[in-house]
Amino acid sequence: MTFDSLGDVRTMSASVAATDSHDLLKDLVEEVFNEYITNEMPIRLLHIIKNDQKIMLQLVDRDFVKEHFKEKKVTDNIHADFAENMVVDGEEREDRIRERVKKELKYAILSHRWLPGKQEPLYHQMLEEPKEVPDGHGPGWKKLQSFCRTAKDVHDCEFAWSDTCCIDKTSSSELDESIRSMFRWYRNSHVCIALLSDTADLAALQLQEKGQSGEKSVDAWFERGWTLQELLAPSQIKFYGANWQPLIQGSANDRDSKVIMEKISTLTDIHMNDLESFTPGIDRVPEKMLWASRRRTTRMEDIAYCLIGIFDISLMITYGEGNRAFFRLMEEIVKRYDKWDLFLWSGRRSRYNAALPDAPHSYAAGCIQTLRDAVRQAASYEFGDRRFALTNHGLEIWVLLLVVEGEGDAHWPKASRCDLGSRCAGLFRRR
Repeated sequence: MTFDSLGDVRTMSASVAATDSHDLLKDLVEEVFNEYITNEMPIRLLHIIKNDQKIMLQLVDRDFVKEHFKEKKVTDNIHADFAENMVVDGEEREDRIRERVKKELKYAILSHRWLPGKQEPLYHQMLEEPKEVPDGHGPGWKKLQSFCRTAKDVHDCEFAWSDTCCIDKTSSSELDESIRSMFRWYRNSHVCIALLSDTADLAALQLQEKGQSGEKSVDAWFERGWTLQELLAPSQIKFYGANWQPLIQGSANDRDSKVIMEKISTLTDIHMNDLESFTPGIDRVPEKMLWASRRRTTRMEDIAYCLIGIFDISLMITYGEGNRAFFRLMEEIVKRYDKWDLFLWSGRRSRYNAALPDAPHSYAAGCIQTLRDAVRQAASYEFGDRRFALTNHGLEIWVLLLVVEGEGDAHWPKASRCDLGSRCAGLFRRR
């Protein structure tokens, strides 16, 4: 073999290797693209078609979304961009491709308070393709139209999702997947459009106060169970008033607005750090239950289901089980939580285990919050055996027994005078 022919062989080998590398990259892009749509995006979306000033809505599935973005050469463009820069490899490259796919596959998601009665457009009403908002439409249709127009014109999203019409609630499997995936769908959205239907503008929001009696003093959006995760999950959220005007002009993401976030923190008891960037998980359980304590849901089970994303728990969806749903949620929390403050509650106990409350509002009693603050400050809190378990005999836990002198209440620790019944992390006995 001559030197020239040897060089040709090397050139051919390099060319084949480059071709193989580019083919592997193309396969990786396709794989990440398909997996993202299948696992990270909603089952159904509204495709927003704008013709002049008219808005047409088409309810589509994941297969439609795949074909739509392939026709727009999204995977080809991602492949071409990464082929020019082959510096990163392995898991880092796959992560960067996934970030790029998420950026390209944009959809807006709606957070709102449902209208009473049957005013909201439902799944079966969206099956005509494409669907034009009917003449003389009611407030529910008007809300959907305004949401989709805002998603398209302001946030440049061709796709949108609303819980009113994008879930086939006659399918138990689809409903189950939707509820379990809800937190993730809100987190993966390009923007969450939050409608405060009782709030005219930023000035009206600033006047709202929690806990006042008499006239309603806070927007209903802050009182509903499902809107808690809709507030915390999205990376980008934009608040609109009742007239569909943004509360803050010129800002793409209201998480960057100190004015709005500080007010929401006051209304919800949620710390600014969580409002700016929330990480789900089983930690700070009493604090997160306090967030949910002032919120209500129409279905009893939903007070548990709306918290599974916040605690990052998988729970089977079983409508009809009543408040057993909240007990099952607490059972899962107990399995993975090792702090005694879980039992700092006051109120009605669960019918399934007396050591657990039957609803989040049991964590909101004033005396409980006072005691929780004292426990948090106690240097000895982290000492001792913190193991506990729910058994068929009840709660098994090691507690501190304190013997105190005297007969009157004046000699008793303040914590013992709190209306806790027998649910204390320590037991006090008179000598």
